[in-house]
Amino acid sequence: MPPADPRFDPADPLISADFAGWWRRGFAIIRRGWRVLALMQLCAIVPGLVLMIPSQLLADLAARDERDGGDSFGTGETVAATGALLVASVLMWLIYSVAALATARLVVTIATGAQVSFGQAVRAALPRVPALIGWTLLSGLIMLVALLACILPVIYVGAVFVVLPVVVLFERGNVITRCFKLFNHDLGAAVSRVGAIAGLGIGIGLAFVCVSCTWSGILWGSTFPDTSAVTSTGAVIANSLMGTVLSAVASLISGIVLTPLTVATYADLRARLEPFTTAHLPAA
Repeated sequence: MPPADPRFDPADPLISADFAGWWRRGFAIIRRGWRVLALMQLCAIVPGLVLMIPSQLLADLAARDERDGGDSFGTGETVAATGALLVASVLMWLIYSVAALATARLVVTIATGAQVSFGQAVRAALPRVPALIGWTLLSGLIMLVALLACILPVIYVGAVFVVLPVVVLFERGNVITRCFKLFNHDLGAAVSRVGAIAGLGIGIGLAFVCVSCTWSGILWGSTFPDTSAVTSTGAVIANSLMGTVLSAVASLISGIVLTPLTVATYADLRARLEPFTTAHLPAA
């Protein structure tokens, strides 16, 4: 039986009463399980790179030719390259979706000290992928409407949907309504935790943007490179490869750091809404 007020149970590995407790629990999971989480991310990133590197490279070369009037790619080849990139992006997103759900499952396993099983985590994630696709598309439409309304509504809606993959994994039913209930029940706790996750995500993204800009500066040789050097086939290939790899590395780090904090956020908000402990999650 869960304690009378599980939100303040100091022994719970995910649920905490305040921001400091949430932060400690999230990073405790990262310290204990980063190798396991990284391995799960790599299982998605490696096939993702196999898909994305050639398709992104062809799309970049086609875009270069279209922009500069080259003759390597005709209209048909350009359309084919763009289509190949679109297909590869969709397949990569599906692979990443499985990995994201499986990683969230592993976070609970690490938090509770249970035996880690990659196969069990993936098997638990696979049946929820269709639901994740559907709810993600619906949430995307809602965010589009919010964006058309104003900037503040889309920020609010985006914050609400941060825990959507975890809700899809561990619950059934109307995911959209559930996300809003979890977020709005204790707005202060939700905003502080989601804001920290967003800040870390932005920080990771900016760090890799700086690396990418540094790489481009080294590759081009000066701050104002010659146009022919920038658009040469070698430069396009090097930039395309580096951009794809950096994006994959950023995704890996984000998966390791942000997923435990997101799962802890879901657990915190759910405990504030209803009687709930981390012990409920593995059986969900």
